[in-house]
Amino acid sequence: MSLMPKIVRGSAMHVIEQVVRLGCGLWVTPLMVYHLGENGFGLWGILVGIFSQFLLLDLGLSTSMPRFLARSIGNGDVEDLRHTASTGTVGMLIIGFIAQVAGAITWVALPWFLSDVHDLAEARSVVMALTLSSLAFWLVRPILVHLQSQLRRDLIAVAAILRVLVCTALVAWALRSGRGLVTVAWIHAFGGLGELVLMALMDRSFFPLVRWHWARRGKARELLIFSRWSYLLTTSERINFSGTDIFILAAVISSAASGIYSLGQKFAIMFYDVAYAIVGAQLLSTFSQLDGAGNRSGLERGFIAASRISVQVAVIGGGILWAVGPAFLKRWVPQQAAAATPVLLALILPHVLGAAQIPARHLLISMARHRPLALTFLVGISLNIGLTVLLVRLYGIVGAAVASLVVMSLVYAVAMPWLVVRQVGLPWRTVAWECLWLPLGRSTLLLVPAFVLVRRWLEVPTYGHIMLGIAALSAVFFALLALGLLGREERTWFHLGLRLLFKRNKAAARPPMASP
Repeated sequence: MSLMPKIVRGSAMHVIEQVVRLGCGLWVTPLMVYHLGENGFGLWGILVGIFSQFLLLDLGLSTSMPRFLARSIGNGDVEDLRHTASTGTVGMLIIGFIAQVAGAITWVALPWFLSDVHDLAEARSVVMALTLSSLAFWLVRPILVHLQSQLRRDLIAVAAILRVLVCTALVAWALRSGRGLVTVAWIHAFGGLGELVLMALMDRSFFPLVRWHWARRGKARELLIFSRWSYLLTTSERINFSGTDIFILAAVISSAASGIYSLGQKFAIMFYDVAYAIVGAQLLSTFSQLDGAGNRSGLERGFIAASRISVQVAVIGGGILWAVGPAFLKRWVPQQAAAATPVLLALILPHVLGAAQIPARHLLISMARHRPLALTFLVGISLNIGLTVLLVRLYGIVGAAVASLVVMSLVYAVAMPWLVVRQVGLPWRTVAWECLWLPLGRSTLLLVPAFVLVRRWLEVPTYGHIMLGIAALSAVFFALLALGLLGREERTWFHLGLRLLFKRNKAAARPPMASP
């Protein structure tokens, strides 16, 4: 059976998930800034940022597990599927326990790295809630990666959408009722537990695959050997592009400065997340299934198609962000817009390049040729941290954004195409010109007049004008795409995606399963 229907439907649901996250985030963030104040909102960002770093505990299992599960499904090896699922689940449970210990250490050490917190009891209550939320995250992780390996991103999206909607409504109610940061934190914690229960009900086929006696030391060694470089890669990405900026700003300037920076950074990250939802959410599992089946030609064709689609998504997304982002900040957070807008503008280009290179990252990981990429990102993280510390002292919060602009652009525009050529063996013309610079330059030149016109039109914006500007730019993009002006292959893939998306579901072959 072709993988395309699952890919298209799963990606469509994941896009809806990201749109829901975006809408809810844009609605609730001004409420948090207003009711909690800049210091309270900055504290929330710092504590959430600390716990987001607990993702570093996964040792790369979140990347290696779906890759090995998808390969087992691709070659029909049920025994290896059971061993991988059982061994990976045991690893995730151990990591969940370690995360609880890390949460306890954070609770104890809170006074040392948050010296400007006046109500320490409130901050510690937030830490307790976030510790419970981290436990729910690691418990649900094995189920999530199993669904991901089967290209069932649609089920993952449904559970996430329900959690986001319920938690957002409850947070808004709590803030308007005079509740504080502690209530907000506990709402998120219980939302994580609810998502865990829902995911377990959706993927009951996962549990027959998991038994304690099916866990193997040899399989654990295989997963960890693969994971060491993917772990270094994902850790470097997380720290390099989002993890350290707010901490450096809090240390050098104040927690309020980190909160303002996060307002501008939020839009760039949301744009990347939506782009990833469209083209990248299922690429690792797809490429791994093709690689496991020995379909090298299909793997190369899939990479070329995904890369050119990624470029189109990156151009229209980045252009919309450039055209309407400053206007939206003026309406959304008018008091902080002047300081947050330069941060947003500096981060657009590197995130456009990053979105365009999503397929390259997954291709290298799926073929187990990601070690050089991990080392490249390690160099990038060192450069970014040093440059951020220097530029923040000179230029304030804008300096942190400029540091990310420099490092991310070098990595995505230069290093990644060169690595794909060297590690995969594809021609440089194909990787750098046909899959990146040609479609990027052509689409930008065709769309830039529309971007400029919309931005000039939104100098005195309303929310209605902003939505109309987004709709107009989207209409121009899809018109050019349908006419083939953005590329003949792109037009063909666009029409194919529409047919698959609205095609009536047919009975599909089930992936290999373990017998009870």
